Amino acid sequence: MIKRLAPVGLILAVACGGGGDGGGTGPITKPNDISSMAVGDVRVLNPADITNGIDLPAGSGARDYVIIVGNTASIKDAEVSYVVRADKSSGATFGISAPSDLGASSAMLVGQVPLARTRQQAVENRVRAFERRGLTMKSAPDMLGGSRLSARRSAQATAMAIPNVGDVINLKIPDANTNNLCNNFIPIQAVVASVSNKAILVVDTLDGPPLTLFTPAQMDSITTEFDNVTYPTDAAYFNTPTDIDGNGRIIMLFSGHINELTPPNTQGGFVGGFFFAGDFFPPTDTPQAQGCASTNQAEIFYLLSPDPTGRFGNIRTASSVRQGTRGTIAHEFQHMINAGKRFENPQVDAFEATWLDEALAHFAEDAVGRVARGFGDLESLDFGKILPCNTPCREANDFNAFFFQNLARLTYWMQEPNKFSPLSKDADTSLAVRGAAWAILRYAADNYSSGAPRTFTRALVAGPDTGLKNFNAATKAPVDTVVAGWLVSMFADNFTPAIAGINAKYQYASYNFRSVMGPVARSVLGNQTIVYPLTVTPIGSGGDNFLATNRSGTGTYYRLVVAAGAGAKNVKVLDSSGTNPATFVGLHVYVLRLQ
Repeated sequence: MIKRLAPVGLILAVACGGGGDGGGTGPITKPNDISSMAVGDVRVLNPADITNGIDLPAGSGARDYVIIVGNTASIKDAEVSYVVRADKSSGATFGISAPSDLGASSAMLVGQVPLARTRQQAVENRVRAFERRGLTMKSAPDMLGGSRLSARRSAQATAMAIPNVGDVINLKIPDANTNNLCNNFIPIQAVVASVSNKAILVVDTLDGPPLTLFTPAQMDSITTEFDNVTYPTDAAYFNTPTDIDGNGRIIMLFSGHINELTPPNTQGGFVGGFFFAGDFFPPTDTPQAQGCASTNQAEIFYLLSPDPTGRFGNIRTASSVRQGTRGTIAHEFQHMINAGKRFENPQVDAFEATWLDEALAHFAEDAVGRVARGFGDLESLDFGKILPCNTPCREANDFNAFFFQNLARLTYWMQEPNKFSPLSKDADTSLAVRGAAWAILRYAADNYSSGAPRTFTRALVAGPDTGLKNFNAATKAPVDTVVAGWLVSMFADNFTPAIAGINAKYQYASYNFRSVMGPVARSVLGNQTIVYPLTVTPIGSGGDNFLATNRSGTGTYYRLVVAAGAGAKNVKVLDSSGTNPATFVGLHVYVLRLQ
C-alpha cells in the first residue's frame, strides 16, 4: 500500500535508460525535461538522468503524464522502499484534475475475495512443489544416447493395448494431501467408460457404475472436447505430448478420492483435478531417473467425480463436474506436456520454474478458450466478445471455464502492482503473481513472437533452459525491456481517448483490457464504481510525499495532470529516508505522455 509521509527535503533520482522509445521528435538534450516529449512518447530514465528530479517546466497547454517507478533488478523478489516527492517551483501555480480511471484504492479487498479455484491452486502447488524437490531427473543418457523414456517405451509399446469399454484396470492415485506423492498413494480399480481418439475415460469403481454418474452424452462431450479442442490446441501451443504407455491417448480418471481433497463446506472453491509428473518415472531407480512408487507409467489426469449424494463430502452433479473440469484439463495438460518434454530429454535435469510453468498453464486456458469460441490467436478480445450474453448460455460457460480465472487473478495484481512480480517465486502461493505472470507472457506472445504465438510458446516448453533464461531466449530481448513494455502497456492498452503516436509495443494485440477488466474487477471486488482496476496514484499540487515498496519485476504507477497555464513542476524519487536520491539496483522510471 502507498502511504503518505510528512513533507521532507528536496532531492531525487529516477531510473533507467536515458532516452525515448524511438518514436520521439528528435535528440533529447535533457532527458529529465519531460516537456520535450511528444504525445505517445515513452521515455526511460535512470538515476544519472534525473539527479535533480523529473522536470516539467511551465507551459501554455494542459499536459498529462503517467510515471511508472519500476524495479528490474535481476535478483528475484528483491524488494526496495523509496519515496516519490512532488514539488512545485516557488511562486508557481499548479492545477491537478482527478482522472476518471484511477481505479480503486489499493487497500480494497485485496486477497479477501476468494476465486473459484483457490483450493485447486493449493493442491496443485503441493504437487508442483514435490515434483521440483522430490523427483530427480538424472542427466546421463543410456549408452545409445536415447531418452529416459526410450527403453521403457519400447518394452511397453506392445503390452499396453488400448482397453475396451467395460475393462477394469488397476491404477494408483498419488495422495495430494501429503508432502510425498511417490510414497503415499491410493491403489484403486477403475472401469473404462469411454475410449476416443485421444482419451480414455475411466471411473473409479468405488464411485459406482459410470452410467450412474454420467450420461453417455456427458461422457461424449468430455472426450469430444478433448479430442477436437483441448488436445490439438495444447499440442499446437506446447508440443505433442509424450506417449510413454504407447496407447496414443491420455487417461482421464474420475475418482471420489479427488473429491475428498475439498473438505465439506469449503468456501475457497474446489479441487477440479491435477496431473503428477511422477507418472513419467519408473517405479524403482534406474540410471536415468529415480524411482517413484506411485507411478502409473502413463499420461493420466486425476479428476473430480460426480457425487450426487455428497458421499465424498460435497454434492457434485455431473453437469457441475463437467463444467468445473474443463479449464482444469486445459491447464493440467500444459503441465503434462511441459514436464514430459523435459523428462524425455536426457540433457535436461530440471522442471520449468514455477512462475513460467504456471504462466504457460494459465495461457493454455486462454488458448483453449479462444479455439472453443472460434477466436484467432491474436484476435483482440473485448468484454462483449468473450461474454456476449447475460443469461446462462454456452458462451458464459466458456467464459467461466477458460477466461474468467486469468482475468480475476490479474485484477488482484492491478490493485497492488508494486507488491506482486510476475517473475516471483511466490507464483506457487499468490493469485496476484499468477495473474501477472499470465499477463506478461500474454504480452510477450503478442509483441515478441513475430505474429506466431504458438511457435513462441513451443520454444518455451522445449527449453532446455528454465525461468528467466528460457524467457530471454524466447523473446530475444533483455527481461527489463520486456518488463518495461509490459508495465506501460497495462496502463496504455486501448486507453481512451486514443494516445496519438504511441508505439504498438505498448499495446496488447490479443486483448482490449480497458474493456475487459472493468466488468471483471467489479465482479471480483464487489465494487460497482470501478472503471479500470489498475491503481494509479495522482500526484497533487505540491509537497506530496508517497512511500512505496517495489518488488523486482514490477512497478508503481503515478499520474501527473497539469492544467493549462500551470507553473513548473518537479518530481523526485528518493531513498526510503526521503533525503537522498534513490539509487537501488534495477531502478527504472518510465514516463508516458498522454496529452
